Amino acid sequence: MIMLKITLIFLLSCIYCHAGRPGENQGETYIRWGKTSCPEESSLVYDGYAAGKHYNKGGSGSNLLCLPKNPEWKDYTNGENRWSGKLYGVEYGILQHKPYPYSFHNKDTPCAVCQSTRSTVLMVPGKVTCYTGWHKEFSGYLMSQISTNGRMPSEYVCVDEKLEYVPGGDSDDNQAILYTVEAMCGSLKCPPYVNGRELTCVVCSK
Repeated sequence: MIMLKITLIFLLSCIYCHAGRPGENQGETYIRWGKTSCPEESSLVYDGYAAGKHYNKGGSGSNLLCLPKNPEWKDYTNGENRWSGKLYGVEYGILQHKPYPYSFHNKDTPCAVCQSTRSTVLMVPGKVTCYTGWHKEFSGYLMSQISTNGRMPSEYVCVDEKLEYVPGGDSDDNQAILYTVEAMCGSLKCPPYVNGRELTCVVCSK
């Protein structure tokens, strides 16, 4: 009888361990663009380098990635292969210091993959506060590739309002680039939007 009780206690404790203790970080992940750290209530999975497609070349992927600083390799062939996708580091294309207090133009973009304590994460464009019942992870400015002929599209991402950049990443490589995004009136209703005004964004969790 004693052995049976001990066995049951052991089994229950193992189930409890695998299920996770209350308060443990088991929520959704998100990318904090332009930063190397996570907000106070989230934990850092890894920090790294923002990467994406070349602004002036077709093909490859359309989304941005947060590449870790410690890549691992398997089978490979050194040297550029014509028959492959390409991935480039991302620079800021923030001109005239706006909407940031000073210029980050041509500086390389870092990123951080964060895990929230909450199970759902949502990026809301055009807001710096979260809707009722949602927790704010961080806010910033909406960014994408520049809107002009000859540039390949990218996804829209929320870049932190307190920017960082990769140390030593100051060269003007002009490969993958992020620019702020402006609202354009027409089919987009103005008001409430304002033509030519840089759009904000916020990442919320619940």
